[in-house]
Amino acid sequence: MLIVIAAGGWYWFIANRPAGVATGPPAPVSSQAPAPAEAKHLSIVVLPFTNLSGDPAQDYFADGITENLTTDLSRIRNSFVIARNTAFTYKGKNLDAKAIGKELGVRYVLEGSVQRDQNRVRVNVQLIDAESGAHLWADRFEEGTADLFKLQDQVVARLVNSLGDELVKAEAEKGARSKNPDAVDLTMRGQALLFTAWRDKDKNDAARTLFEQALRLDPNDADALAGEASTYENEFIPWKKPETDYEAKILGRVDRAIALAPDNVAAYETKSYYLNDAHRWDEALRAIDAGLAINPNSARLYAARGWLEINVGGFEQAKSDEQQAMQLGPRDPNIGDRHLALGSAELGLGHVDAAIEEFHKTDNGGCCDVASLVSLAAAYALAGKIDEAKSALAAARRIEPKLTVKWMLAQQTPNLPPLYEGLRKAGIPEE
Repeated sequence: MLIVIAAGGWYWFIANRPAGVATGPPAPVSSQAPAPAEAKHLSIVVLPFTNLSGDPAQDYFADGITENLTTDLSRIRNSFVIARNTAFTYKGKNLDAKAIGKELGVRYVLEGSVQRDQNRVRVNVQLIDAESGAHLWADRFEEGTADLFKLQDQVVARLVNSLGDELVKAEAEKGARSKNPDAVDLTMRGQALLFTAWRDKDKNDAARTLFEQALRLDPNDADALAGEASTYENEFIPWKKPETDYEAKILGRVDRAIALAPDNVAAYETKSYYLNDAHRWDEALRAIDAGLAINPNSARLYAARGWLEINVGGFEQAKSDEQQAMQLGPRDPNIGDRHLALGSAELGLGHVDAAIEEFHKTDNGGCCDVASLVSLAAAYALAGKIDEAKSALAAARRIEPKLTVKWMLAQQTPNLPPLYEGLRKAGIPEE
């Protein structure tokens, strides 16, 4: 379910491609089961969400979020999620997270509250380290209540997408402190590095080393295989090595990961990235659709399909997919990439003012770099704002002095004719 895509290698500048966490079967425990000597990786209990509405009749809504969140978290690969019936024995009890974690043998406790009044629902949630009692992550948002059941699904999907990343980060930190890390520790440390490895060759290489170490301990670790493939996909355009067989390093590993674990959505993500970069769009779409069939709430697969639709001219569908990705993952660290994709789709539709607005938002997402600056320059030029276009292009060339039309084509820029039309108006050299 977890772990963003760009349309072609050109967007390696902004596209975060972490290996992620895919889905898997639940592993509930009963309240009578003895707590394990050491809590399992990704072990968590979702405590019953508190109804703050002041109306006991609204308990069903808070309980529904708790139950659905428990079910969806149990699909994360290698997770250990306390069953709903056990978790609900804590409803209304004032116990601290450390005591609950010790009693149930889990590493994490998730608690939250729901407040519904008239036309709005407010949700607060926090993730707690059961060992230390430290608060690791919190989120708060509110939505309209036109369709309560649809809203419930949206709340759960957003939480699961965000929680997956947070749990990987937390597990990676625990693994880094371990004197004898196992394959799961090593894999999660590699996955955590992949969140930023796309723009840092040293991090990408370090992540690959961790996945290789994990595979030496367990050659059939599907997540490590998918992660190692992702490091080669990160390398494919910006740091490509002529001697490397990327078809084997990427497709060979993800196909093996899928054979070992057919529910490994991360493998489908990486497969689609590579096929999209190679402009094998029909194959990339099949990989995305296969992943979405497993996890229809994967924000990154929607983002992947958005970039792919930009490549093939499906700009309205691209907008829809990227908006869905943002709704499912509003706190994604790569939100800037979503805005870049939305802007590119608007550019393809000829909506240059809307494109400019989206390209400016990429800076707020932390990805104001060559790709976003060049896209902004093209949009400004198409809007007739030549001075602004030249300024944005100059900023891009300060980051990448080799920036020319020929260089961009070598970076496998997305199939977006207005981008080149605008850049030529802005004055980009041909070669």
